[in-house]
Amino acid sequence: MLIGAHIWINKGLASAVETANLLGCNCFQIFLQNPRSWKRKKRDNNEVMKFREKVKSYKISPVVIHMPYILNLSSPEKGILKKSRELFEYEMMEAEELNADYYIIHPGSHKGAGIDAGIKNLTESIKPFVRKKPEILIENTAGQGDTIGGRWEDFVYLFEKLEGDIGICFDTAHSFQAGYDIKDKEVLLDMLEKIDRILIRKGIFVIHANDSLSPLGSHLDRHQHIGKGYLGKETFELLIRNEYLGALPFIIETPKEDMDMDKKNLNILKDIGFKYHRI
Repeated sequence: MLIGAHIWINKGLASAVETANLLGCNCFQIFLQNPRSWKRKKRDNNEVMKFREKVKSYKISPVVIHMPYILNLSSPEKGILKKSRELFEYEMMEAEELNADYYIIHPGSHKGAGIDAGIKNLTESIKPFVRKKPEILIENTAGQGDTIGGRWEDFVYLFEKLEGDIGICFDTAHSFQAGYDIKDKEVLLDMLEKIDRILIRKGIFVIHANDSLSPLGSHLDRHQHIGKGYLGKETFELLIRNEYLGALPFIIETPKEDMDMDKKNLNILKDIGFKYHRI
C-alpha cells in the first residue's frame, strides 16, 4: 500500500525527502514554493539533482506536486488568468525537472461567470501540458461559493475536450463536504460508477486522505485528523478495502501541528492496510 503526506519544503527540497523517509512514507506531496506568493526563484541545478537522487535512493514513488493556492486557471478576469497561466507553465517546467509523477490542480473559481465559462478557461489553460510528464490530475472540491468541482458533472467538458489525457485526485473530505456521503458503501460505489461513466474509467490516480472537520454537504473545506472528524476511521477502512481505491496512493493533508501528528495519521492508515492485507 502506498501511504504518504504533504511535506513542507521550508528547509529545502532534499530535506523534504528526508522528512518523508523519516515518516515512513513511500510517496509524498509538496508545493514547489510558497503557495500564497506569485514570486518565484529559479532553483540551483544542484538542489534539483539532490532531490532526484534522494527520491531514487529511498525508492519513493509517486512524487506529487500540488498547485499553489493563488492560481485560478478558470478565472474570467484576463489579468489573473494570464498571470495564473504563466506561473502554471513555470511550475510544470520545474515539476518536470524534478521528475515528478503527478501535478495536482485545484480547478479554481468561475467568479460568477458560471461553471461553463470557468471550465472552458480551465480546459484551455491545461491543454498545452497534457500528454507530458508530470501527468496532470484535477482535484474535486468542497463546492464552496463559485468554486468549480463540487460535483463530478462540473468536469464533463474538461474530460471530453482533453480526451482522457488527464486524471483525477480524489479528496475524501472535499467529496463529503460537497454532499457525497462516502461513509455509505453504496453511495461510494455509485460515485465511482458515475466517475467511470461520465468522466474517465478508473481515472483516479491519487487519494487525498483527509477526515472532515465540517459536516456533510457543508461546502466548507476544513480538514481534520484521520478518525477525528465527520468521516471517521470506518470510512478509511471502507476506502482501503475497496479493490480499486485501496491500490492507490493515500496522501494525508491533515492539520500540520507537528511531525508526531503526521506519524499518528499515517500509522492509522498503515494499521488499516495491515488489517486488510494491503501491506
